[in-house]
Amino acid sequence: MATEETTPSHMVPRPYVRAAAKQSHVQTGCASAAAARVSPVSDVASFPATILAPTVCQYIHDLIDGRNFFDPYGADAMWMRALFAIGAIQIYFRGEKPSEAVSLINDLRGVLRDLDEFALNDARIRSFFEESIRYLETDTAADTLDRTAGEDEELSASVQCIPTMVSKETLRYYKWLARTLQEPGDIVELGSWMGSSTACLAEGLSQNPRREHTRIHAYDSFIWRDWMRTYTEAPELLAANIRAGDSFLHYFRGYTAPFQQLIVVHQSVLKTRAVQTALPALEWSGGPIAILVMDFAHDRASNEAMWRVFSPSFQSDRTIVVFNQFGNIPAGEVREFCRDKALELVPLHKPHSSAKAFRYKKAVA
Repeated sequence: MATEETTPSHMVPRPYVRAAAKQSHVQTGCASAAAARVSPVSDVASFPATILAPTVCQYIHDLIDGRNFFDPYGADAMWMRALFAIGAIQIYFRGEKPSEAVSLINDLRGVLRDLDEFALNDARIRSFFEESIRYLETDTAADTLDRTAGEDEELSASVQCIPTMVSKETLRYYKWLARTLQEPGDIVELGSWMGSSTACLAEGLSQNPRREHTRIHAYDSFIWRDWMRTYTEAPELLAANIRAGDSFLHYFRGYTAPFQQLIVVHQSVLKTRAVQTALPALEWSGGPIAILVMDFAHDRASNEAMWRVFSPSFQSDRTIVVFNQFGNIPAGEVREFCRDKALELVPLHKPHSSAKAFRYKKAVA
């Protein structure tokens, strides 16, 4: 997971290791081919494998040796400020502290001025920064968030051994959420992968004496995709050489075996126009839902599909809905979805991670 520190303005997290990319859902494993196209630098071997590291390192060497000149007011500096601003956005969404919003907005406006000054009309980059500013300017719920929920929770050694794409801060929160659950209904998790978050929910549930009849419904395609290799260092998974299209359901069952009596597995998918597979469409025929964890995807269509299937079983002022990818850079559509449903999704908990939890409130007609 990313090791972060609270820093102002455009400061970014400490250098990422691969596990940090898992938390932010940013793939870094495709760097080798790109790195091979640039001149290697002897000192770069100790850097994490990224696309930029060899090029930037060589550029710095050229500056030190006088073979190049860095203009702090030039285009190169502008692009670096844009990258740092994206890092600052990611840091902000780990904590959503109101005191940091104003300075971040000013920094993002500065990037937009840079784009204008250099006549760089990249519509996608401009749209990203403009949408980020709009969200920050209209987000008025940050003051009411509980940022301490689950921070003191302890994870068992068996849970920590499960391959994961989720930060420890989020996993602690999931365990706490299930351990302290008092409302009626079951737990639904969309996007279980190898079962780390499922196991944390189950571990918490097993320690909750009031919830002996509650079950966790774990939904996933459980089908391996090539990009998943980027997010794991688990020797057994790498050695298995799982191929794209293979089922990894038996791995999930093995990792979550200690809690199997609490888990109901659903091998299915949220079907949208962009996602059509032979697997059955995700559906819900159970009773009330106490907690729903959404970690399938960050696109609008997937979140709308989730809402259509599950929201009829949400309980007003009781159901907690967690968007695990809320704070990730590509998750603008998740934040937009939550903002558009502001009358029904009331911000509740903010672990120091990408996750954000809301309490469902039935909209008044």
